[in-house]
Amino acid sequence: MFQYVLANLIANNDQALGALFLDDNGETVDLACYQRKLEKVLVNNDLGRTALIHIEKDAVHIYAMPLPDGYYLVLVQRRPALVARARATMTAAAEQLTRELFMS
Repeated sequence: MFQYVLANLIANNDQALGALFLDDNGETVDLACYQRKLEKVLVNNDLGRTALIHIEKDAVHIYAMPLPDGYYLVLVQRRPALVARARATMTAAAEQLTRELFMS
């Protein structure tokens, strides 16, 4: 199921290099660790929770969105990128993954 969501996320974003579905047990990327740290800072200071992290580098955009139970959805996209489209499709993919995998 999640392979379908990730394939659609890549297909719907020009310049996409890949999409990842990550957990925090076992193999994770630094971005997932960074996101957990950022969430702790925000929550501990009553600043809310992260909805999406967007990192823009010279050659790529990296988007990371938290999912339930410590999972993350990540999209890596070449520049130039349509940021608003990437964010919208990330939100839709995250909602679909949440419905299909985390709601009983």
